[in-house]
Amino acid sequence: MAHRSRPIPALRICSLRSALLVWVSVAVLAQALAIPLAFGQARSVGAETVVIDTRAQSRPFPHFWEQMFGSGRAVLTLRDSYRSDLREVKKITDSGYVRFHAIFHDEVGFCGEDAKGQPIYNFSYIDQIYDGLLENGVRPFVELSFMPKKLAANSVLHPFWYKPSPAPPKDYNRWGDLIYQFTKHVTERYGVDEVSQWYFEIWNEPNIDFWAGEPKESTYFHLYDVSAKAIKRVNSRLRVGGPSTPQAAWVDRFIKHCVDNKIPVDFASTHVYGNDSAKDVFGTNENIPRTEMVGRSVKKVYDQVKASKLPNLPIIWSE
Repeated sequence: MAHRSRPIPALRICSLRSALLVWVSVAVLAQALAIPLAFGQARSVGAETVVIDTRAQSRPFPHFWEQMFGSGRAVLTLRDSYRSDLREVKKITDSGYVRFHAIFHDEVGFCGEDAKGQPIYNFSYIDQIYDGLLENGVRPFVELSFMPKKLAANSVLHPFWYKPSPAPPKDYNRWGDLIYQFTKHVTERYGVDEVSQWYFEIWNEPNIDFWAGEPKESTYFHLYDVSAKAIKRVNSRLRVGGPSTPQAAWVDRFIKHCVDNKIPVDFASTHVYGNDSAKDVFGTNENIPRTEMVGRSVKKVYDQVKASKLPNLPIIWSE
């Protein structure tokens, strides 16, 4: 079959650690496809014969790059340059979802207080953020984070330069109301048929410094419980999940918590990076190559879900 090359538009990448992009080096890709490459000086390559058995058993080739991209924080989506890049990525990959941090960051202007300390919700920027995604054929994978400063139990800030607050809420009832009002608004604006196709993920990486609750696991589970119930109170069709942990952590205990306490959960989400350590991911001192870390981590979580009381729970690697 003849191959025809085409130019690939240059993309401006405005992502932080959250990018879900699966990067494949040119050299590795070339090796996999048996394409000779020369870096620096040209080198001669002998002729090779590739034989394809068209009768061999086939298997699915899922296009993971068409599912979701991660991209920085929410307010970036208001930039013209971001939306231009979004259209290019959509055109090339047909990606269905975008995930970003900090929809509740104070720069989005969502949560304030009146003179009596009562919450005031302003959806102006939130509407523009989600309008911009949907107008370009992309749905939000909603990471519900971080804590609005008016609601934070303490003044701790994350080292990221835009200083998100990892603090737990000073009042979990007010947090529950925030989640309910947010979810109710987007459902009314876009319709339940649309929003039921979104994903609502509670927080980001609560087992490291993105969550300041102590002890981390039990306080996060409480945050999840309040959030999940508030979302389902809007409409039972809406999808909610977690624990959104790095290092493929907590998934088994998270599912057990939800089952034991009858807490709604529609998917399990977690993260792993090729340079994560075996100690952090598996609790061992193995020397696991980067080329194997992601695959082994996926199998670990898959096995945990299959062994749980929710063996068919969807697994989403949101980073």
